[in-house]
Amino acid sequence: MVFGKVMNSMLAVTASLVAVSAVHAATVPFTEDFVATNENWKDNASADLTYVSSGGPDGSSYVATGFNFASAASGDTPVLFRGYDNFDSSSDAFVGNYLSEGVNQFSAYVYHEAAMPLTFFARFSSSVNYPGATALQFVPVMPYTWTQIVIDISPTSPQFISFEGTDFNAVFSGIGNIQIGVSVPDQLAGVDSSIEFALDKPTITPEPASLSLLAMGGLALLRRR
Repeated sequence: MVFGKVMNSMLAVTASLVAVSAVHAATVPFTEDFVATNENWKDNASADLTYVSSGGPDGSSYVATGFNFASAASGDTPVLFRGYDNFDSSSDAFVGNYLSEGVNQFSAYVYHEAAMPLTFFARFSSSVNYPGATALQFVPVMPYTWTQIVIDISPTSPQFISFEGTDFNAVFSGIGNIQIGVSVPDQLAGVDSSIEFALDKPTITPEPASLSLLAMGGLALLRRR
């Protein structure tokens, strides 16, 4: 009896959190430039990312973290950067219903100082972190070079390798969390050394039709003024 009540309470909390993500409107299009702070983005241990005032892909500010692969096995997928609803990352600009808001692309600039190319991934999920969808950046990112990763957000995108037992619509109707990480290669497995990683300009972009509607809305507003 007690177990049933606990389960019902947990389900109620989960439903309410998912509902919050679903009704919150993401800011589309939006790019996080980390102008003055880390904007509440966190690292693998949910600690604040380090804010760096210059040196990003356009010479401006970015965020960074170090990661030690001592406990990592080959093929592991550690998350390096977390933009979460619960952290109020980017003032929740990335939180919302990507289906109704026409979001069809996520991109970001990444950088690393490993001694070999690394494969990056992005995972999108609700505010309770499940269900989620994981997508790969197929072209490995070279070390010491700012590189833009681009994820095609569509049901037919070949980049998505998992929907965790659900489907595209179930995930993207209520996005709360974004995670960016790497796949551990054989050369880094068990290496007891902190390696620098950096992130800049995570971006969500609407489909062209949505952009046209936004432009029309802006023109209408100017005409009224």
